Amino acid sequence: MIARATLSRYMSALLVCVLSMNVVHAAVDYRLPTIGQPADTYMSPAEEDKLGRQVVSQLLAENMIIEDLELREYVSGVGARLAAHTPREASGFQFYVIDSGQINAFALPGGYIGVNAGLITETDNESELAGVMGHEMAHVTQRHIARQIEATSGMGWATAAAVIAAAIVGGGDPDAISAAVSAGVSNLGQQQTNYTRAHEYEADRLGIRTMAEAGFNPDSMASFFEKMQKRSNLYGNQLPQILLSHPVSNTRMAEAEARAGDYPATAVREDHEYPLMKERARVLASRQLSGLARYYQQRRNAADSPALDYGYALVQTRLGQNDAAIKLLKPLATAHPGLLAYQLALADAYARAGRAGDAADLLTAVRKQFPHSAAARLDYAQLLVETGQTEKARDFLLADTTLLDNVSQAQELLARAAGSQDRLGEAYYRQARYYQMRGAYPQAINQLRTALQTADLNAFDKSRLRAMLNQMVQACHAAWSERECRERVAQDSRY
Repeated sequence: MIARATLSRYMSALLVCVLSMNVVHAAVDYRLPTIGQPADTYMSPAEEDKLGRQVVSQLLAENMIIEDLELREYVSGVGARLAAHTPREASGFQFYVIDSGQINAFALPGGYIGVNAGLITETDNESELAGVMGHEMAHVTQRHIARQIEATSGMGWATAAAVIAAAIVGGGDPDAISAAVSAGVSNLGQQQTNYTRAHEYEADRLGIRTMAEAGFNPDSMASFFEKMQKRSNLYGNQLPQILLSHPVSNTRMAEAEARAGDYPATAVREDHEYPLMKERARVLASRQLSGLARYYQQRRNAADSPALDYGYALVQTRLGQNDAAIKLLKPLATAHPGLLAYQLALADAYARAGRAGDAADLLTAVRKQFPHSAAARLDYAQLLVETGQTEKARDFLLADTTLLDNVSQAQELLARAAGSQDRLGEAYYRQARYYQMRGAYPQAINQLRTALQTADLNAFDKSRLRAMLNQMVQACHAAWSERECRERVAQDSRY
């Protein structure tokens, strides 16, 4: 069995750049190495994307990604603001909130960025969050992962994806992790460790530059380091894993301050939604809601904070105390009509309290006020499905192609709506699309096979599902390999 600390060292020397509070090294020279070589000799950008998607699909299967569209939209918004000051288009990054309390973030091949819920809740302002995210995005733009793979032989892609996912999950089968590590990274040594350290220097320099140019406070990087150093002093021998891998020193904090000083003082812009999304992340990642309720009660008694009221209301709705949540949220939503989080939380409390009409009225108004919010549109569709208005839900979802094409949960809602209307062909089709969008091709394949073998379908539906089955098989082979795909289809125990 391989120890987690050992696994972490292997991974830091290999593919995953787990760098939430890493080093910022002072250097006036911002010149960076030319990218694209020799990385392209081992992995093309398309191949990087393939590996990244493999890891994301495994994290989704392990329920390690918080599938809350509102929180993801917020984090993606911070990322898009940073991306505008990188060589890569905003569409070249995908951001996910990881269901973990560890203070961490990571970059995957292809522009997939994971931000732990624990990192969000540990930051004191949006600039601290942006600093970590900018660092991870620099690993992507500089193609550090492909360059690291080029320096490391013997690791197959499927094995690499499995090792990365297992390292992130942390709770995977130790024997399987050990076998994968032994097969793929037995040849790693000090040379590879030094190679990744050079990547760190690049990402630190570029990350601070990106956040400064995006209007965030570059001094927040040093303040975050200082907080991490204090935390390490408190932990003693029980350091969090990331602090063992990336210790924080006075020298590093000083270098971060010096780097931030290279930029002229400008007006810092931070989103008013930040403190609310910080509490939302805390609630969604909580395993003990009753304990979290006491946390909010104690802090609300000590400080008057709308964000704490918001977090407490979210806990109350999840504990079934919906009337109390409405009492907290209604004045907040009235006083701050421009903050989406209050509006959606109040609508959710109305729905949970059985006040579907109030929820629908509020969500209708919110959709008009925030027309670009996919979260608001998804919440409205979910309310329609859950209140039995399936025909209306179906019409609404079919008309919103942007939501269907980009949000897998919308496909699942449409499948539920179609199923309740005995539109079996459409229900199977939409559920398969849901799996497809999550990279879960084996589940899509098995469900389509089951539908074609057992469901009472008309000729059109059979033809449509057969065509989709062929597409899913081809997509599965392209995403993994024919052999790997066959094995995963056989292992899908639900069918």
